[in-house]
Amino acid sequence: MSTASVPRRILCAEDNPDICELIAAILTEYEVISVTGVVEASEKFRVGEFALAVLDYHLIDGDGLTICRHIREADPQIPIVFITGDPDLTIEEVLSAGGKLLIDKGSPRFIDELIDAAERLLDGKPSLVTN
Repeated sequence: MSTASVPRRILCAEDNPDICELIAAILTEYEVISVTGVVEASEKFRVGEFALAVLDYHLIDGDGLTICRHIREADPQIPIVFITGDPDLTIEEVLSAGGKLLIDKGSPRFIDELIDAAERLLDGKPSLVTN
């Protein structure tokens, strides 16, 4: 009898490649698959298994809320974290789309918050909602 293995990949939908590189650098136990848009993110998610999705709000061809809804339809369990510098995105919008957390990229604690969120969500622990 085979057991399902835990995915070791993180989907990072972010139009700034430096942010995806940062995520890959701090979450070294995981392979970070970086995309810049809604269409590409949806395709990658459709054909792969991921432990976590990190979504920016503004992407080259849409927004992270759209990706979040697509992911949530396909997988109600995967943790989804939003990262944004847009003060207009609210935690209520994130939760309504199926996300778990909203982290401000402009926060001086951005890296610490992202590490904490990823560790808690990937370990199956409840996370604190922030924003």
